[in-house]
Amino acid sequence: MTARTSHDTAAPLTLDDEELAFLRVACELFAGPESPLRYLEDAAREPADWRASFARLSQRRLLVEGGVRAAPDVAARLTPVAECAARVCLLVAPGRSGHSQRRDFYLAEGRGVEYSRQGGVHCFGVVHGESELAALLCGSLVAQREARMPPLALSAGDYLVFAVFARDVREGAPAGAAGDAMSIDEVLAYFDEPEAKSSGLPESDAFAESVAALAARGVLVGKLDGQRLDPAFHALARELAADHQHTISRYDFFDEQWLTREVHLFPTSDAVFRFAAESDGGVLIEELSQSALAAKVGAVVGTLPSVLGA
Repeated sequence: MTARTSHDTAAPLTLDDEELAFLRVACELFAGPESPLRYLEDAAREPADWRASFARLSQRRLLVEGGVRAAPDVAARLTPVAECAARVCLLVAPGRSGHSQRRDFYLAEGRGVEYSRQGGVHCFGVVHGESELAALLCGSLVAQREARMPPLALSAGDYLVFAVFARDVREGAPAGAAGDAMSIDEVLAYFDEPEAKSSGLPESDAFAESVAALAARGVLVGKLDGQRLDPAFHALARELAADHQHTISRYDFFDEQWLTREVHLFPTSDAVFRFAAESDGGVLIEELSQSALAAKVGAVVGTLPSVLGA
């Protein structure tokens, strides 16, 4: 028996519940406990009308010619989602749009397929290797060939002040505008609410020290009674204030517990910044070059090397 391949193998594949139920039985598709298709297995789902499901799949040329098994391209898309060993997720926070975005890719044996579901319609993307998947996730991000800013390591207190000044950057305000400047009293005013006072925030002296520390490093510019964020940080500040964070995560499904890896990115129109928590409670802000971005995302997406006996 040969496979029919007249369907577009580069386009997403959509299947309804009835078609998937047919393939589950006819193609011996076994969904694992972490698979989004597991509910079909748990319900022992079968098509209500076998003949109708077979006719639709045959007409769409999704079965091998003259048989009931899935065509190779179809099986290649279904298997990683059903027998997944890991999931890679891209989550884009709402930002200014007010709408979050999420993409899920399920992986098995180094191959990944994007999967989504709306009601009873299931959508399976094309098959990607892990390196291809990492490149796909980097594709919409614009990084420079070489990073233009050195990494910025901030203590917890310094980052708190940095975030306040970032929040104060006005959308569209020209660099150096007077409205960007904040006094220490204005910084402290952000924390005058009763709930903030009860959260163990540093006293004003500590804030003043953080402001001075950021000014000494060139992060803040201006006079002592009116500091503002250096214009070099304005694009990042607007994305940070809008909470336009991109998080790429990988979850490996081990027997006892999941292993999670992730990277947090704030992209601007011409740069990508990584935010990472330090062991001492501080924050590292790092502009990523094109190669560094590829390496960071690849380290999250790729399968970890086996630590078992070589």
